[in-house]
Amino acid sequence: EIGTSIMKRDSKYMLDIVPGIVIAAFSLFYLVQIPGIQAFNGLGSTPLDNHFVPWMWGGALLFLGVWLIVRGFFKHKRFKAAGGAVQKFNLGKAISDKGEVIASFIALTIYVALMEPIGFVIMTIIYTFAQILILTPREKWGKNFVPAAVVALIAGILLYYIFKIQLSVLLPSGILSTFGL
Repeated sequence: EIGTSIMKRDSKYMLDIVPGIVIAAFSLFYLVQIPGIQAFNGLGSTPLDNHFVPWMWGGALLFLGVWLIVRGFFKHKRFKAAGGAVQKFNLGKAISDKGEVIASFIALTIYVALMEPIGFVIMTIIYTFAQILILTPREKWGKNFVPAAVVALIAGILLYYIFKIQLSVLLPSGILSTFGL
């Protein structure tokens, strides 16, 4: 029975390879953009400039993508060695199986794209609310709608307070700038 469960797990090798390729491609695109970031020297000389964290995150993301690809190929190899018949990959089924992940990436993309014109607070509240619903089973949305809205509202305002008021981080005001915020 253990061999059967391992073989079944290994049969889903494409669910590692395809996301790995997407993540690796995205991270390469991200890493190529980093040299375009204008350097800010701050108050003195330091080896850690404003390129450090993007390089670190981009490198970590590339490592993750490559790791997923390699893991997928090892699963494929074990699956074939165990006598598994390679089946045609169904992209539609893979997308539906990973719908929450895809919806999360779409929500994050919309969040980043609209943050400047709409503003940090409003977009953070909307994004947090949407992300909570994405990660909640659809049949429980009705029961979790109000708590999700309350958590999103508190999170957006609290993050604004921490970053803008306490840490003096410049955040996009967006449409709230018409109200002096």
